[in-house]
Order: sequence, then structure tokens, then C-alpha cells
Amino acid sequence: MCHSGREYIYSGARIYNVGTDMNTQLRSEALFHDSRLILSAGTLARATFVERVSAAQQAGFNAISLSPAQYLAAIRREKLSNTNMQEILAEYEVDLDEVDPLLDWFTSDALGCETLMVEIGEALGARSINVATAFVSERPFEELVDCYVRVCERVAKYGLRADLEFLPWTRVGNLTTALELLDAADQPNAGVMFDFWHFFNSGQDLDVLRQLTPRQAARITSLQLNDMPGSITDLSRGQNWAYAKDMFHNVIDSVRVLGLDAFLNVAIKAKYPHSGAQKMMKDALCSRLFPGEGAMPVTEVLAILSQKGVAPAIGVEVFNLEHHALSAADIAMKAMKTLEAVTHR
Repeated sequence: MCHSGREYIYSGARIYNVGTDMNTQLRSEALFHDSRLILSAGTLARATFVERVSAAQQAGFNAISLSPAQYLAAIRREKLSNTNMQEILAEYEVDLDEVDPLLDWFTSDALGCETLMVEIGEALGARSINVATAFVSERPFEELVDCYVRVCERVAKYGLRADLEFLPWTRVGNLTTALELLDAADQPNAGVMFDFWHFFNSGQDLDVLRQLTPRQAARITSLQLNDMPGSITDLSRGQNWAYAKDMFHNVIDSVRVLGLDAFLNVAIKAKYPHSGAQKMMKDALCSRLFPGEGAMPVTEVLAILSQKGVAPAIGVEVFNLEHHALSAADIAMKAMKTLEAVTHR
């Protein structure tokens, strides 16, 4: 599939004008019609467990992802047991697909977050955990491979896949590096979590996808759909305050999940190779758009991945401060509407 439009650069992301012929071709293709559809944890950051599952079912999703912090909140604030959560999932006919994210995986043994995520996965029937590279810092590549191998081996005992998510401000900053790590690890339950925001900010272009080998394509096991605006404006004072509150909650949640010592060890000591890391993280947590509503070639990426034989679970993960004022049901419906538009369902 050739690229027929002009290419622009925006803060490390390539913005494409796909062109009329390509758009016509893409509109005629139904993409990933057999994939599991996941309402991602980050899209409903503060919803209750019941709200999350109900909203997913009403919008047409057949699965959700869940963060460890959201699981703990369901137990602590909503007074739900594992049995209660199992019953809610069964009642709405919604599966838990993935537990997201694992942050403290840079050791020889499982720490608190991994132990908790495995417990969640085992209790609620998850298929995978998301191994985020958020705090890989400046560790040697060989050390990352060794740590990832150990994660894969441990979670395989529970029938879980370990999806590695590359983040553009980190040591594992793009799809190529993530695939190299998986190739070096050589684990049967290893996969790549392909987040569109992170791909578009990674500095790689669509030719990277066109050149995927069948083995590499098979490694892309999950997608997180979202979009970027053509330019990101500075946050208003009110938005900065909302972001500060979100970050405070994120820190509290992380401490509850990781434990104080582990959080301090992985978060405060983290160093990032990208000079714009702090802004990139802030934009990723505040300014994402639903797929198809921004300036990125979301459908073209999907078409290339489909052509390459990628067979992923598909989630919609959109962190956006404006969503705080919306109901879980409204956000889920918007997520499904845009998902259907970019996949031509």
C-alpha cells in the first residue's frame, strides 16, 4: 500500500495528508471485524467498576481493561469482592481482557504490582498484562531483556500474555526497539502493545509498518487507538489545576499499588533520554483525541497492520481533561462511534 500524500512534522510525530485516492480505498475496507473490542482503563480513569462495565456493554464493547488502582478502588471504596466483580462481568457479558500497567518489573523477582496484577488476572479471567516501559530509564538493553524474560516466564504460569508498551520518551521509545527486545527475549507469550499516540510521537513513519515481517506482525497483539491534534495548545490555568489534581491522584494510586519504597525507587530515580520527556508525558495524559478526530492517519495505520496480518485486541485509550465533565456512558458511546468510523464497521 503506497503513500500518496505529503508529509509534515509535528513535535516528533509525522502528520500525513493521505490523499483522495487512499481515502477512497480505505473507506471500502472493513478492518479487524473479528477483534475483541476493549474499553480501556485510561478512557474512564475515575469510573466505578459497575459504571465501567455497564458503559462498555451499552456502547458495544465486549471487554474492558483495568488498572491495579481501579481494582483496589473497587474493593476499598465500592466494597466489591472478586466474586462481586465476576458476577458483574458475567451479568453484562463483558470480559476483562488486560490489566494495565505493570511499572516495577526491573528486578529478578516479582514485586508488589506484578503480584497484584497476576491476582487480578487470575480472579477475573484476564488474557494479558501491559508491561509499560515508563521507568526503564538508562538501564542497559541486555538488562531490560533479562527482566522482561523473567516477567514473561512468571506470568505464563497463569496463562497470561505480557504485552510490552513502548513509550517515546523512554529507553524503549519506538516500535522497532520494542520488537528488538521481544526478539531477544524470545518468549512465546511476549507481545507488543501498540499505542497510536506513542507511535505517532516516536519519530517513526508508516514505512516502518510496511516493512514488518510476518513474525514481527504476529508480535503486535494489542492496539490502543487514539489520535493527536495538529497542534497542542498550552493548558489554561484551570486545565493545569485539573492536571495537577490528576497527577496527585496518580501518585497516591501508584503508592497504593507499588508501595512507597518501590514507587520512590522507580519514579523519582527515573531519567529519560528524550529532552522533551516532561511535555510529552503531560500531552499524553491531557490532550489525546478519539481516533479519527485529530490529524493522524489512524485508518491508514490500521489498514497497513491488517494487510500485514496483525490480529490484535483493539482498545480505545483516550486521556483527555475535558472528559472529566462527561458521564462514563457518554464517553464509551463516543469511543465506540469513533472506533466504528476508523475501522469502517
